Amino acid sequence: MFHRIIVVTEFFLTLLVSIPFGFAAVDEYNLTISQQEVTIRGEKADGMTINGNIPGPTLHFKEGNLARIHVKNEMEVSTSVHWHGLLIPPSMDGVPFITQVPIEPGTTFTYEFPIRQTGTYWYHSHSGLQEQSGLYGSIVIEDGKHKTDRDHVILLSDWTTEAPSAVMRTLKRGSHWYALEKGSSQSIIGAAKAERIGDYFMRELQRMPPMDIADIAYDYFLTNGHPETQLEAHRGETVRLRVINGSATTYFHLNFSGGPMTIIGSDGQLVQPVENDLFLIAVAEIYDVLVAIPDEGAYEFRATAHDGSGFTSTWLGTGTRYPAKTIPKPNLYEPMEHDGMGSILALTPAGTMGMSDKMVNAGAFDKPGMGHGGHDHMSHGKTPDSQGSMVHDSAAMDRYHEKAHSAHGSMDHGASSMDQKPGHEGMEHSETHEKLEVTDPENLEQPRIGDHPQTTHDTQPNDYRTHEHDAHSHVGQDAVTSGTIRPGNVSSARPFGGRFGLLEADISSQPHIASEGDPERPTTPYALLKSVRSTRPPQDAPLREIRLTLDGDMKRYTWFLNNKPLTESDNILVKKGELVRFIMINRTMMHHPMHLHGHFFRVINGQGDLAPLKNVVDVPPMSTTVIEFYSDEVGDWLFHCHLLYHMKSGMTRMIHYENFEPSSEVAAIRHKFYKDPFYLYGRADVLSNMTEGAISLTNSRWEFEADWEVGWQSVDTTEWEGLVTIDYHVNRFTSFFAGSDFLGEDSSGEETRGVLGIRYLLPLNLETAAWLDTDGGARFMLEMEFELTPRIGLHGEVEYDTHEHWEGKVSLSYLINKEFSILANWHSEFGIGAGLQLRF
Repeated sequence: MFHRIIVVTEFFLTLLVSIPFGFAAVDEYNLTISQQEVTIRGEKADGMTINGNIPGPTLHFKEGNLARIHVKNEMEVSTSVHWHGLLIPPSMDGVPFITQVPIEPGTTFTYEFPIRQTGTYWYHSHSGLQEQSGLYGSIVIEDGKHKTDRDHVILLSDWTTEAPSAVMRTLKRGSHWYALEKGSSQSIIGAAKAERIGDYFMRELQRMPPMDIADIAYDYFLTNGHPETQLEAHRGETVRLRVINGSATTYFHLNFSGGPMTIIGSDGQLVQPVENDLFLIAVAEIYDVLVAIPDEGAYEFRATAHDGSGFTSTWLGTGTRYPAKTIPKPNLYEPMEHDGMGSILALTPAGTMGMSDKMVNAGAFDKPGMGHGGHDHMSHGKTPDSQGSMVHDSAAMDRYHEKAHSAHGSMDHGASSMDQKPGHEGMEHSETHEKLEVTDPENLEQPRIGDHPQTTHDTQPNDYRTHEHDAHSHVGQDAVTSGTIRPGNVSSARPFGGRFGLLEADISSQPHIASEGDPERPTTPYALLKSVRSTRPPQDAPLREIRLTLDGDMKRYTWFLNNKPLTESDNILVKKGELVRFIMINRTMMHHPMHLHGHFFRVINGQGDLAPLKNVVDVPPMSTTVIEFYSDEVGDWLFHCHLLYHMKSGMTRMIHYENFEPSSEVAAIRHKFYKDPFYLYGRADVLSNMTEGAISLTNSRWEFEADWEVGWQSVDTTEWEGLVTIDYHVNRFTSFFAGSDFLGEDSSGEETRGVLGIRYLLPLNLETAAWLDTDGGARFMLEMEFELTPRIGLHGEVEYDTHEHWEGKVSLSYLINKEFSILANWHSEFGIGAGLQLRF
């Protein structure tokens, strides 16, 4: 009898699973994507909107239902939508050329997939650089098990008034303009002021570029489309904040003036509650946190850009404003660890960092956290004390309710009973939600918040909220002297472009800087995250271990995996039923948020079977991060750095399941995904004694360049030389080139020679080049740049040619803006001159 019951039960369960989606309830949305002019704080820019707004609407789904989203493209370019973090069929993943045909102008594409999970997620365009222009929105899938008084989405983003394509060109030509704009420049005089001159030149000896932890200077950082916003909350309430980092490139430090935050979820997955005062959220990551409103007033939830260039504020409640503490800017002069002369004399960039290919292949850096020279660089693996006061388990939640004095604050924070396989469990959610109002595309400027008089109190209810603004003024924030923060005071995060003080844009001029990993600038909270249930994968699954190095060249702005761009690489092959382990070794000085489509993975963080499940993980500079996932989502999936411009510059791969075949329509156009676009940029110096310049057309490996030099002063006739070359870049240090050298006087050409040579970067960032020519001659060249201040540069060149003998030049430049510099030079043949340098 018992056996018969089991058979019948299995029959009905099979029948239930086999019911077509048409029988499930449907959550249906219509999204229209358009190109519109967007205004923020009076600054206009071309943007892309969803249903007329930035961000797009919050989409609410219910687990077990069918999602049906009709996306209409009203733009003049194709588009797509990726459902970040959702477990869906590969054909619905929204990656052009990998999973779908792009949505062409004037057409509509319908995404349809079952909702298999709960949690907080988001969606965004995966076409070109459209995400930077505003194509993103939030997703909430509730299960009703967490009961809070308020439930708000906090969708963070970054905003630039430049066209994203112009941003990419600026990055590709190796400009340090963005560092100047946001006050992150480093220079010789600045290093002397900071008493770091030795560290500065040690960095130069190691052939490292100026340190920065973010590539771009943004105009604003936004919450739900505004630099500053306000959400409803009242005294004694517990509020759930669904914090989504939807930025293109910006990490944020998160803190709250009303007290500590309790993390209850990460990337849509439930974790054991843990308190934290301040932590770092990577690009594309999601954290669900609880905050308590301790008293009457408005309490600031602040997201500060990782580079300290600005912040965005959300005020919870109304009344007297209590600002969050200011986060100091990073100490960019802090030295990089090095292995003595080995790091100075190494032949390759990886060798300079003590992470050579030979050592990597031998497994020297496979342990999570292991980095340069075998040292432990996993700063997010510091002890809990270094990250603030933290408590695991339900006690953290209970303290919130005690502080909040909330009559409605009781919540079921126990682990839910979930029968889903590891990686598919749901995130517990509030029974109620409030749909955020979307922004008016005609004027995204935040209206003044609150008309009440703002007063100061004599007492403070706890240690977290303060009336007075920090003594260390924050770049990007207007000075505050009244004791409260005025509405609308969040100014542009790139203020130094129009300021011309000698060291004003140098990081040494900041009143307060701190080291990465210090309590004032903590990193991610990974080491503290525990899943609410075991995430242990099947023990009988065969292991596939894949080692990936994260590599890059900041000067040429190329980003690689295993020293190869997407166009040169094979797909990552996996088989269904394997345990796939990625060992990611970051050999760059930047953080990389690595995202896996279509799966959740375990972050190996020392928590054993309770390792948290995520779909984005930060890989800090010069360190190792290990993740693993069970390969049960058959398809073709993207794996990439979620820094938008890094992904578009080569740091991406496709994961291919064995025997999976995409649709014929996608297979026919897949080759377009592997295109390596070329970028055109140039420089022209126009002086009283001569002119010179270069025009470059470059992609990940190849560079076509035309250089010229024409001089007329101190010589009998106008002398000129033109050099046309094609370069193959092996790595940041080495490239090989071939081309033609043309020489002449006035309007006549005298000689043409073929050349074959090598360029190599020596210690002190001394650029060298040597060639042999078809006339049996040779040339050797040295070139060096000194940044005296953020705007003043000293440039020197010397060359020896067996035909023409010695020639030299010294130039002094003053940077006016991104396009122009004032220039003066001395040339060994053409004397002294002055003029302008134009960059385009």
